[in-house]
Amino acid sequence: MESIERRALYNLLRMNWLTDPTMTVEPWQIEDYRLLPTPILFERLLKFSITLDKTSFLAYADESDSPEDLTDLLTSDLELKTDQEDQIYLLVFELWRRLLPEKPSLSILCNDLDYQIYLYDQGELPNTTDLPDALNNFIMVLKENIDEGIEAKEAFRLISTYCAHDLESFIYDFISDQIDEDNDSYVHDLLDDFSPFLSGNKWFELLRARFLGHSNLKVAHKISSEIIENNLDEKDIEFNIELMAFLAETAESHAFKNLIRETAPLIRTEEDFQDILHICADYCHRLDEEDEEKAIDAILQKRTHIPLEKAFERTNDDLDDLFNIFEIQAGPKVKN
Repeated sequence: MESIERRALYNLLRMNWLTDPTMTVEPWQIEDYRLLPTPILFERLLKFSITLDKTSFLAYADESDSPEDLTDLLTSDLELKTDQEDQIYLLVFELWRRLLPEKPSLSILCNDLDYQIYLYDQGELPNTTDLPDALNNFIMVLKENIDEGIEAKEAFRLISTYCAHDLESFIYDFISDQIDEDNDSYVHDLLDDFSPFLSGNKWFELLRARFLGHSNLKVAHKISSEIIENNLDEKDIEFNIELMAFLAETAESHAFKNLIRETAPLIRTEEDFQDILHICADYCHRLDEEDEEKAIDAILQKRTHIPLEKAFERTNDDLDDLFNIFEIQAGPKVKN
């Protein structure tokens, strides 16, 4: 992962610690500063010989453009270790976020987006407008950078370093969820807003195909065929499975069968193979191909005892059987 800015780094550390509480960390590194009362934040600064209250904090902040600038200002005459400077920074950052909502810096805006993404992933968003608002702020910053002459994709890359989350992955998942929920107007806006920054990204193009599949299936199939043609050399089974699921939904026969052939050599685990089998069964179900669907279900039933994490094996020729069901001429050999 590309290096990230200081606040994002601590967000990432906290997220990793929440996933694995056995990690060795200092309490201050993973503390949720949003939960601390404002007087406590000032008291902790006092331990580092920084005496502030709300009035003096705002006065100092008036001379700074960001929490990072203010931290440098407050610590310029102090002899501190790196971890002490970081503790001060986290306290100053939270005070800035809390006391200066009208003066959000880039790190503040991206921190808010990180927070909203985390709540979204946990299913804990208290307000359905908070995440769209944070995303809109992020988009506005991107567009401001374009106006200043920075190339769109470079602006996205640079600003993303202020976020702990993988924004490309999140944007894909979030727009995908909106497509599933039939929020067509919002999906249209998101695709339009992020197009300058993510055009050419195969995952983003897949979103476009999925969205157009609701209104213009011919164009959606054209996009999906172009995606397959342009990405055959990337050997990305996760993406191929996502694309295969879309083709199954839209019953695009030629591209679907081609993708089975191209994806087969990439299968590495039992989970990969069973995911493909489920998608193939869904494809047959949508086309009312009952005999083929039953044959695929029979293969799945035979393999229910195999652990999903197990390396994929072809000893029972089930992959060849799948090729025969779809009348695919020659199944490529899979190396374990």
